[in-house]
Amino acid sequence: MERTTRILGWGLGLCIGLGTMSCVSSKKYNELLEKQSLSTSENRELKKENQDCHAHLVESQALNKRMEKDLENARTEIDTLRRNYILMAADLAELQENYKKIDNEYKSSVSGKDELVEQLGLKEAELAEKESLLNTQAARLAELQSILDKKDQQINELREKVSKALLGFQDKGLSIQMKNGKVYVSMDEKLLFASGSWTVSPQGREAIHELADVMAQNPDIRIMVEGHTDDVPLRGKGDIKDNWDLSAKRATSIVRLLLENKDINPARVSACGRSEYVPLVPNETAENRAKNRRTEIILAPDLDELFQLIGTN
Repeated sequence: MERTTRILGWGLGLCIGLGTMSCVSSKKYNELLEKQSLSTSENRELKKENQDCHAHLVESQALNKRMEKDLENARTEIDTLRRNYILMAADLAELQENYKKIDNEYKSSVSGKDELVEQLGLKEAELAEKESLLNTQAARLAELQSILDKKDQQINELREKVSKALLGFQDKGLSIQMKNGKVYVSMDEKLLFASGSWTVSPQGREAIHELADVMAQNPDIRIMVEGHTDDVPLRGKGDIKDNWDLSAKRATSIVRLLLENKDINPARVSACGRSEYVPLVPNETAENRAKNRRTEIILAPDLDELFQLIGTN
């Protein structure tokens, strides 16, 4: 711009100079025209350059705005990425914590499972042992029951034999009954003894001998003889001081009669005096006292085999 002004000023001065001069040579004139043309051409070029510079400036400004916008967008995106990163880091930390928790729970579960498996194995072994023991006990129980069944059958058969052998005495103060797997042969005092005596009467001896024959045929039956009295105090008679002595003496007398049968092993037989302390009925009347004065012969199966088997358990 400065160059153009300078040229225009120079041309204007030239024109003024020409106006004041009366005579100008054509050579000078042509030189001036040539310079004017050159100035005009240079002026156009300068205008074009100015326009180009302006266009470049506008373009540069637009580019600068786009770059600033892009930079702003980039910063926004970076901020967004930073926030997302923080959130993802927090999520990762939570996931890691959850993983540790789950891992610990799993390890604990596996450990607990192993312990449960071990306990289950012990319980199974214990159960197997108890089942084996139960089977053994069941076998022994079956054996015991078999022995008891045989004893019951034996004692029932014995009752029938004794009842048959003593049938003629059952209306003379003799009774037979089953109690607790045993046969009880009960004989009233009037069948066996005189009052206050321990000497067996002839009728009583006959009944005892009949019973002894049955006992001799059943060697595995134990025999217990019990003497019973009423509660009337016994007046002393020699060696007999009271009902204890009398009941024991009567039981012993019956045992001696049984053992007259040599086929009876004395080890199978025992005698016991019970005095007045195991009455059948209250000693309130003469009739009741008569019932209580009795001798009981208790026949029981030999349970040694059963007791031995129980002892092995």
